[in-house]
Amino acid sequence: MVVLLAAAPWLLFPGGWRSAVLIVLPLLWIGNRIVTGHFIARTPYDVVILGLLLMVLVSLYATYDIAVSLPKITGVLLGVGTFYVVVGFIDTPKQLDQVLMVLLVGVAVFLGVVLVGSNWGNKFAMLQQLSARLPSFFRGLPGADTGFHPAEVGGALTWLVFIPVTVAIGLWTQGRIRRSWPWLIGLGVLTAALLLALLLTQSRSAWIGVAAGVAVLLWLLGRWGRVMLGIGIAILMILLALGVPERLISNSGSSLVTAADQAAFNPSLVDRTEIWSRAIYGLQDFPFTGMGLGTFRYIMPVLYPLFSVSPDVDLGHAHNEWLQAGVDLGLAGLVAFVALQGLALVLTYRAFRMDWPVMMRWLMAGVLAGLVAHSFYGLTDAVALGAKPGIFVWVLLGLSAAVWRLGMTQALQSSDASSSGQAVQSTV
Repeated sequence: MVVLLAAAPWLLFPGGWRSAVLIVLPLLWIGNRIVTGHFIARTPYDVVILGLLLMVLVSLYATYDIAVSLPKITGVLLGVGTFYVVVGFIDTPKQLDQVLMVLLVGVAVFLGVVLVGSNWGNKFAMLQQLSARLPSFFRGLPGADTGFHPAEVGGALTWLVFIPVTVAIGLWTQGRIRRSWPWLIGLGVLTAALLLALLLTQSRSAWIGVAAGVAVLLWLLGRWGRVMLGIGIAILMILLALGVPERLISNSGSSLVTAADQAAFNPSLVDRTEIWSRAIYGLQDFPFTGMGLGTFRYIMPVLYPLFSVSPDVDLGHAHNEWLQAGVDLGLAGLVAFVALQGLALVLTYRAFRMDWPVMMRWLMAGVLAGLVAHSFYGLTDAVALGAKPGIFVWVLLGLSAAVWRLGMTQALQSSDASSSGQAVQSTV
């Protein structure tokens, strides 16, 4: 884990001699083979991840410039490496707690970076005035010359915002309030800061996704949670009848922007529909190999120009994660990507239903809510495969796989113990 953390900055920003750090990944697997007797810890994700990696390799045939695709390729490799490091490290509940602590620290660091490094949205005047008071740092980074894009920040936050909430629920449910109150305060502050950042992104896709994640949590809370969910749905129906969501979804003013506005470009639903059509054209033209990771932003304006959006606007992705995966990796890559997401939802829910201490169960609830929230976000926006914030989803997938493995191991041990007991009784 330490080796991968040390190599992560060079994998996040590859290029030139820094790309040589890719050799760390096979060395990690070889070292794991020597120490544990196997290259990787086996998980239900293995076949899907292998298919995804194969299509990343195939996409190299189609990409017009490997240097363009390299940051996304290294992002995928770093994510897969992180996944297997997390799974391989967690053999006991205590080690799971250690990884959770590292994750919470990572979330806090990420939050601090985006609060001072994002080029915040400009949809709502009040939120724009609030974000203008924040200091601005981290400008000029590769891929984020004017700051982190608020929509991508919002997409990353959909994965993370539920983790401190559900950890706090787990601590509260344990009934050790006196011993846990410093942690509860810290988790509450972290949650409030995450929600503030989520508001400042002004990403309606992220807001809708988080609402879906909240619905999942309320359902998992049981009877009273489901009553609250029903009340929330009733309120939503009233708001729909009053037309409030339509006013939030529609953009004010013209969607035709210039290069000077591209950092804050907020495509309307009409714009997104046109972008989706261009992604479908690309998927039809490159069905077997895809265009190559990270190339959509350069190929689309040349082969499939838009009418409602200025050609000077830098569209980094297709504003739909499934279409983006297909454009990047072809139909087989799209199937692998959808299978990975579907398997993650099923496996995480099963891990939540296992007979675990409440802390572990609610951690899985937070992971599940985050995955659902991001799935809804991915319908109208995207954190492209291999993007830097995507490292967090691989950590969450690693947590779900590790808890599932612990549960299967526990069930197998219980079954063996029961069989041994029955054999002894039969002998007697």
